Amino acid sequence: MNSDQIYFTWTELDRCADMRNQKNRIEQLKKIKTCHYVPVFEGKHLYPNQKHPFYISDKPVGQPERESFLGILHDELWFSCGLSEDEATYLEQQFNGKFESVREYAMALDEDLGHIALYSRGLDLWQRQKKYCSICGELNEIESVGHKMLCSNGHAQWPRIEPAIIVLVTKGDRCLLGRKHNWKPGVYSTLAGFVEAGETIEDAVYREVYEESNIRIKNVRYFGSQPWPFPASLMLAFQADGISEDIRLDDEMEDVRWFSRDELLQCHQDGSLILAPRFTVANSLISQFVGQPL
Repeated sequence: MNSDQIYFTWTELDRCADMRNQKNRIEQLKKIKTCHYVPVFEGKHLYPNQKHPFYISDKPVGQPERESFLGILHDELWFSCGLSEDEATYLEQQFNGKFESVREYAMALDEDLGHIALYSRGLDLWQRQKKYCSICGELNEIESVGHKMLCSNGHAQWPRIEPAIIVLVTKGDRCLLGRKHNWKPGVYSTLAGFVEAGETIEDAVYREVYEESNIRIKNVRYFGSQPWPFPASLMLAFQADGISEDIRLDDEMEDVRWFSRDELLQCHQDGSLILAPRFTVANSLISQFVGQPL
């Protein structure tokens, strides 16, 4: 696996940013193009069963609370529809399904649908969190077909992301993995953390690794990125070479340790080590290190 194979990072969807202030044009296209609507309730999508996808080709229910234009894929228009609890309940009954996190079904979605799932989730979460203006407290109105919030005092807001670094540190045939106190038993992953104000992403890599493990690193190399709207992150993945070896934990970590390739593969196979799911960039980093998908 290489960085080109990170899940949710490839799509043919054209976001058509130039059309976001052309609502009338979009309404006209609706009349002549196939449209798909992605129902979203509290950041979750409707997964009825294997016979039905998580989108439908008619508006979900009446008038959704929030309808956002996502873009055009294969000459078809895509929208996300933020639902009320009553609308979500109706759809669950109509399609004999349930609203679930995209994490539960990620591997069942192709690249385009996986991208659309994360896109619609991130946009819906932002819209719900920004119901009121963060500057004056007035009620926000959705503008630009879902991509802008504007209050009565003219304060505008756009979707924001929170950059976070994630890094696999290696030293010879060993890699550095850790676990936090609230994780399930046996779960280990690459080290990660948020980029702080006024900090470069490279500095964040050095800082986070040292804070969580006391390990000094060099030769920091960019690996790839992955959108991660849980709730609003963009994961920036790196590889780095370890200089020191002695580990000292900070309060955030329950354990950090070095794993050899053979040990990592053996522990993964016997179930004593649980890694991040295959659709995560953490898994992509580790899989490249061991030379096979995990």
